[in-house]
Amino acid sequence: MKFYGELLVFLLLFITNFRVFFVHHVRRDPLVCLAPITFAFALLQVFNWGVDIFNCLGFYLSLLVLLSNFHALFRYAEHLYVDHYSLLMKIWASVTCVISVIFMIAVIYYAPVELKNEKLKITETKFRFKGTFGEGFEPAKNFEKASLTVSEFSLFPDLDYRTDVVLFVPDKRADTLYYRPYLQLLAASGHTVCSADFFSPDCRWIHNFEDAKIFRRFSLVVRSVFNNQWFMAQREYYTYNISLELNQMYKFMQEKYGKECKIFIISDSMCNTACEDFIKNNPENISGYFTLDSIEDYKTPGYGTIQYSDPLMAQIIGIPKESSLSDLMITRLMVKRTAEQIIKTLPSN
Repeated sequence: MKFYGELLVFLLLFITNFRVFFVHHVRRDPLVCLAPITFAFALLQVFNWGVDIFNCLGFYLSLLVLLSNFHALFRYAEHLYVDHYSLLMKIWASVTCVISVIFMIAVIYYAPVELKNEKLKITETKFRFKGTFGEGFEPAKNFEKASLTVSEFSLFPDLDYRTDVVLFVPDKRADTLYYRPYLQLLAASGHTVCSADFFSPDCRWIHNFEDAKIFRRFSLVVRSVFNNQWFMAQREYYTYNISLELNQMYKFMQEKYGKECKIFIISDSMCNTACEDFIKNNPENISGYFTLDSIEDYKTPGYGTIQYSDPLMAQIIGIPKESSLSDLMITRLMVKRTAEQIIKTLPSN
């Protein structure tokens, strides 16, 4: 859905600007209304999926197009007619049309791989909660802002009681979305997998506005790539935050799957230390533990499977775009290595 939203924004920008070349007679210009509509779509795209390169480009370009069409919008609102656009406006429209086409091509070229749950015969269920670590979490109603979203990937979604479940702890530079192909394929191999994204206001990571949901992932990626010394200096603080999240997820999984359910934990990079400490304190219900970044073929530790879920960001940090993204060879290998570790912990073994 994120890919289609980005493509729609740049397509609407192209149509909005291309229209100025077809005003040859005195008439109203209803297509100018696409300017505020496109800006609204771009804004929604940012709020739904967060800040990233394409969303930022779409937002800023749509804002410039809206401002440049303000006079035309005023004329349309006053039921005035337009017989032509100025040379300057046509030059601006030409530039923005070219930019929009370039961005559309880039969006298509860097399109993420989206595995269909239906084809894998798995179900992806999201549980939304509101609250904080201090006051606790409770289910969020429709249209209520959620500070915790738990994603469950499973072949058997109707079973509440389970003997074993996989808890995946995502690095904050990725969140569940950017590990999604890995989680889907792991669930398709027969394991119920849970992954949580916390945005509680009493658990801060950057200590400024960048802690907001729409900024956090992008900000942490940028800081870890361009200011790694700062990022590494915060590791101990990150470990504390992740420990809070692990305790909350432990409660959730015991309530949902039963206290006898065994939990196999998988973590990545910045989460490893917190997971190791948690397992030492809760050995009775933990069946096993595996670190994703211990897989040699996993070339983007901490960032998720971004060569498939965010190819542009992968290329920026030095991971070349795969020649055939549909194969998901690296992710399938990661799932195979993970499944081997889980099988070793099963009672029959």
